[in-house]
Amino acid sequence: MNLNMINVYDYYRNKYQVNIDSLKMDVHIYGIAFKDGKILISPQFDGFDFPGGTAEKGETHIETLKREIKEETGYLVEPIELLNVYTSFFHHPKTQKNYQSYMIFYLVSIIDGEISDSGFSEEEKEYAKKAKWVNINELKNMKHICSLDIKDELLEMALEKM
Repeated sequence: MNLNMINVYDYYRNKYQVNIDSLKMDVHIYGIAFKDGKILISPQFDGFDFPGGTAEKGETHIETLKREIKEETGYLVEPIELLNVYTSFFHHPKTQKNYQSYMIFYLVSIIDGEISDSGFSEEEKEYAKKAKWVNINELKNMKHICSLDIKDELLEMALEKM
């Protein structure tokens, strides 16, 4: 057993074994919002993710939450409650880089705005589509594009807080 090796997973949960020294650290903050029995998602690749993204240097996690959701959805949000924090060992299929990511999820409320994709970066335009509201039952059958199998757990936690 090689103690310097670790398993990392891509969006589709394919496993790769890599050297721990190859891991880069990052933090991702996501928001889960409900409205009229629907949940806000960010369609990506052939599935969805919850709106959010990577913290930038000098940002607090709340600043990241608000910025990323605004960029990905067009909405201004306020955090209601921290739902959970996960650790993901992620392999990025495009860049071939490996990450140890801390994924922070908040229940959020929509303060203002309307759905827009005008905040997408050039990279996001390659794989993401405009955010949309979906029925909660519909979401249960959708593919969560994430290195961790956490969709059902997050949905249950968020619904308990509503």
